[in-house]
Amino acid sequence: MSHETSQVWKEFEENSISHSAAHYLLAIDELHDDMWYARSVDIARELEITAWSCSTWLKWLMKKWLIEEDKNRFILLSELGKSAVEKIKKNRNLFIKFFTEVLGAKQEESIITACKIEHLISSHITRKLENFLENNKK
Repeated sequence: MSHETSQVWKEFEENSISHSAAHYLLAIDELHDDMWYARSVDIARELEITAWSCSTWLKWLMKKWLIEEDKNRFILLSELGKSAVEKIKKNRNLFIKFFTEVLGAKQEESIITACKIEHLISSHITRKLENFLENNKK
């Protein structure tokens, strides 16, 4: 493995939010928007996974300080979790806009592709993409 390849791999592995973690955080956020609360059973149903799998992930998210549990055992996004969700949503919207408006991709394909990379991109590149889109409005 070349030095460059190993460095890229390390960068990817050091990302604080994995694809799965991003979906859990987004599901919790959506449940709060829709129902004003989120329970583990609701999150499992939303993500179409088992309760056991959901419970395992929720414990991991708590250890990472991305979520909290209130006295009623409702799942809440921590400040760090809220910040992560805002970043993910912002990145998703930027990519969808770029893919559809600049590259001419179909909306559905743009949404799927944005989902795949929204949590991986650096803040520096996000700012560059924002500037590009702002400076190249149709």
